[in-house]
Amino acid sequence: MTTTGTSTGGLHGTGIVETKALPSEVVLDPNTENIVTAGTDLAFAVTIEDTGDNQEVQIKVTLTIQQQPSPIVATKTVDSINPGETKTVTFSDLGQVAFATKTTVKVDVQPVEGEANTDNNSAEYPVIFSLG
Repeated sequence: MTTTGTSTGGLHGTGIVETKALPSEVVLDPNTENIVTAGTDLAFAVTIEDTGDNQEVQIKVTLTIQQQPSPIVATKTVDSINPGETKTVTFSDLGQVAFATKTTVKVDVQPVEGEANTDNNSAEYPVIFSLG
């Protein structure tokens, strides 16, 4: 029996642990308006966890800053993560953000094959960017 491309037994899943604005180290809260100082070195660190019983591979993590006229979208891939392990993906060189306007920073973790609970795969954070 091979496991290539098929789901092995046990629970499968990943979830968002936290999203942090850098370099200010502000942990974003989905229930609060977050003030983020945005300079040329603005970045976001997204920590995910393997919440299942199996190693997961090639997990896509997408960060979207919803702004006009066009959103900023960046995607990174976590090569592999083991059960109970956390990994942090850093998004930098995001371009110019809109200042003093309420916007949303959204993080999505692509569900893995066989994942039953996807409630923790997406988070939205209300953000206002201020000049750094």
